[in-house]
Amino acid sequence: MSSQKGLNGLVLKIVSRCNINCSYCYMYNMGDESYRLLPKKMAGNVVDHIMERAARHCDEFEMKEFEFILHGGEPLLAGKSFFREFVEKAKKQFEKKQVRLRIGVQTNGILLDTEWCRLLNTLSVNIGISIDGPADRHDRYRKDHQLNGTHAKTLLGLHTAQLESCKIGVLSVMDASTDPQAMYNYFNQLNIDDLDFLWPDHNYEKLPALYQHQSPRPDYTPFGDWWIRLFDCWFADRFTRPRIRFLNQVVLMILGRDAGFESIGQEENRYLIVETDGSIEASDYLKACGDGFTKEGLNIERHELSEAFHTPLMKMHRQSHRMLSDTCRRCSIKEVCGGGHIAHRFGKDKGFANPSIYCFDLMKLLTHIQNKILDNLSAKTIREAGLAKMSYQDALRSINM
Repeated sequence: MSSQKGLNGLVLKIVSRCNINCSYCYMYNMGDESYRLLPKKMAGNVVDHIMERAARHCDEFEMKEFEFILHGGEPLLAGKSFFREFVEKAKKQFEKKQVRLRIGVQTNGILLDTEWCRLLNTLSVNIGISIDGPADRHDRYRKDHQLNGTHAKTLLGLHTAQLESCKIGVLSVMDASTDPQAMYNYFNQLNIDDLDFLWPDHNYEKLPALYQHQSPRPDYTPFGDWWIRLFDCWFADRFTRPRIRFLNQVVLMILGRDAGFESIGQEENRYLIVETDGSIEASDYLKACGDGFTKEGLNIERHELSEAFHTPLMKMHRQSHRMLSDTCRRCSIKEVCGGGHIAHRFGKDKGFANPSIYCFDLMKLLTHIQNKILDNLSAKTIREAGLAKMSYQDALRSINM
């Protein structure tokens, strides 16, 4: 067995088109036009190669679990027969290996009806639905191709999935101009138990509008301030508190358990993308760095998954929390932050050898959460865990600000 760790799973772009047109989408609206050259739908022979390669990968690394996340574009455009055949092929390949298989789909929810929900339940496919908050916020960015808002149709899909007792999670792209308390209340009212907010996909070449064309600075942290207010709402909620993945991960890491993932922590990133034509790529968020940026010439038909560990971009993505800028290496919170998401570090001058554009936001947020947690622990627990309070100013001094 290899000394390296195997992949936790694959994100499969089973379609390369979408039935809506979100303004912030890294697939279609951040400068990468490579989707135009891809098949609109993943062919059956590509699925066959995926199953064979993934099964061999599990053998090579003695994996006991593996995950497929069906993605797009809008994955439900692939059709019900694709999902039935995909799950059938997966079970046939993995059941005999005693590998626990997890399958999920990330959808905008518009096509979810009773028939779809019952099928996904029957196939044991978990459902992630993208909702960006109340209609005024969601419809600002998530429009169809006729520029109509999609909130009402998405909520109808969500409610249908809830009525059918589907296992549901909600993914929302955070908007630092919104009220975090109102957002928290909104999702609580929808009875969402599993929730996450994504940091917007920006880098040094595409700064957030809130920065007003200025570089990040320590006295202006709108994204960190938004997260702090959300955390305080969430932490104070003793009755209806949902799981918010990013906050759960931060709390666990502060308490000494590295449960990190692509955005934070010290763990390797152990997922890869497979496009509709079988191309193997690093994180799809990296499409925001430029046209064709993620293309490295590997394809599931010709290459084993472990070969992706050695291409420049996929290797950097896998080890991104260890391949840090000089500023990050000096930072006193790097064990939790991990330099942030690699896509947020990109700039044409230095490539990825930068702190995240959200560096100061993360620093302010993480020190706030640590201090809030310590306020709720006994002195004995704090002492035994070797924890200590750290202010935002203390963290800034560690990078010589």
